[in-house]
Amino acid sequence: MSLVTLADAKAHLRVEEAGEDTLIQAYVNAAELFAVNYLGRNVYADQAAMNTAISGVAAALSAATTAYVAAVEAAASIASDVESGIAMDVADQAYQAAQQTAKRTYSGIVLNDAIKSAILLIVGHLFLNREASADRAMDEVPFGVYALLQPFRVY
Repeated sequence: MSLVTLADAKAHLRVEEAGEDTLIQAYVNAAELFAVNYLGRNVYADQAAMNTAISGVAAALSAATTAYVAAVEAAASIASDVESGIAMDVADQAYQAAQQTAKRTYSGIVLNDAIKSAILLIVGHLFLNREASADRAMDEVPFGVYALLQPFRVY
């Protein structure tokens, strides 16, 4: 996704050495995924990236529709009702996923300081709470993350 750079994350964590770069990048990736999933919409680094994504939606939906029709026809030709039903379920799931992707893209948002701050808060949380331990309860994601993301959430 690359919404937050490794350098930004390291500055936020006040980490200067490179020894934990791979771990910190994994936390950045996870934090971005968490934020995007919570928002229910795609987040783009800039307006150009969002415009490019939106411009591809119609073609992607058209391809998904063509694939869905072909999958339904193929499922109908399967002799076994059980196997035909499974094939139909798979076709339906793939088509619904394509529609959901289109919705998330059309309702996309350009990265702003609140979303970036929420991602950095999550990175900090993951960095500080990286060990699961039986002798203490795992901390939940900080409340500030939700407060920062809530105004931009799509339901």
